[in-house]
Amino acid sequence: MKIMKSLTIALSVFLAVVLLMTASPFMWSQEVTANIVGTVLDPSGAPIKGAAVVATDVDRGTVWNAVTNEAGAYNLLRLPIGSYTVKVTDQGFQTVSHAPFTLVLNQTARIDVQLKMGAVSTAVEVISSAPLLQTETAEVSTIIDANTNVSLPLAARNNRQTNIWWTGFSTAKTRITRPATSRARMPFRSST
Repeated sequence: MKIMKSLTIALSVFLAVVLLMTASPFMWSQEVTANIVGTVLDPSGAPIKGAAVVATDVDRGTVWNAVTNEAGAYNLLRLPIGSYTVKVTDQGFQTVSHAPFTLVLNQTARIDVQLKMGAVSTAVEVISSAPLLQTETAEVSTIIDANTNVSLPLAARNNRQTNIWWTGFSTAKTRITRPATSRARMPFRSST
């Protein structure tokens, strides 16, 4: 009796471990992050190696750090979506602070900075917004937030009706039919 009970418990634990191991990739595959990339240049346009890049989440106060490589490039990957400021510093250059901008889901914002010569105590604040055009990928996307979705004039509030507004999306169904054997010389026809 004790052997049967211990085997049942061992089998239950084993199945639970196997279930967790197989389900974990699916649980982590749903990302809600964005990226900030860019280059840091000196006044002559040459890349600056070793410049400190700090992105601060305005809402949460979280700080993300990066250092530029030989090409002056930096990558801040998998940042939670939200509003961010970016500050770039390096020895012998003025500190540059980028105004707050909002990162949305799966966005890659490019923030290129050109540092000016001067003391580190001198700060330059850049007032601009993150670029609307995504130059990092050829991806076309549309974001419909909750407020927009609620105010859409949709019959029965079916979100699938919004598909017609997305670039490259088609609801047309085409079907290729083969000609009858008596008309074997005719090309394929497309009918809807």
